[in-house]
Amino acid sequence: MENNLEKATGILQKLSVESLKTAISLLELLALKEELDAMEEIRNDDEVNRQINEARQARLQGKEDEYIPWEMRHSV
Repeated sequence: MENNLEKATGILQKLSVESLKTAISLLELLALKEELDAMEEIRNDDEVNRQINEARQARLQGKEDEYIPWEMRHSV
């Protein structure tokens, strides 16, 4: 990966200001696409959706002992 970063940095350093702005916009779009793809993958995971629905129901019913936020379980 380091080699790819060095290659990308070298290319970016050679670009004009306008081309650099375009490259940054393209990189932002690529990053957004990866994020959206990851979200779609999660949304299509039946097990994850089941867990989310169970947690929502437990929270709505006030069952605090059954509802532990994902962030707390995974130290995020």
